Amino acid sequence: MKRLEFVRKSGAAALLISMGLALESCNDDAEDLMPKNDTDDDQIIIFDLNTSPFDVLKNEDGWLLHPKENILLVNVGGTIRAFTSVCTHSGCNDDWTYGNSTFTCNCHGSMFNNKGEVISGPASSNLKEYGVTVDKNLASITLA
Repeated sequence: MKRLEFVRKSGAAALLISMGLALESCNDDAEDLMPKNDTDDDQIIIFDLNTSPFDVLKNEDGWLLHPKENILLVNVGGTIRAFTSVCTHSGCNDDWTYGNSTFTCNCHGSMFNNKGEVISGPASSNLKEYGVTVDKNLASITLA
């Protein structure tokens, strides 16, 4: 390859890269051609209500902080509800208590009812709620 030809080709490549364009090789992967929808980004967490520590949710007012996820779980009148455990005040996520139908973030004392609504600050916005479905003893939380 001659020097002038090299400069032209490398200059063109540099221009494409600086404009944010990339060249991809062709492939036959049908998956790459499939349209993506919003549910592709949803994460689903499944757990068995018969296994510890989740078995506490079989009891009304039973609650727990999910051992691996930032999720507060509570049984409200036989319905399991799930909320983010990331406090809307300062982002604390692992120091919670629950009693008298109230979640308390022990970092700064914010309180939320069992619907995730702020009842006492310093937090000023509600906890995000996630969808929960229960089929027999398997519970699924959809994080969207």
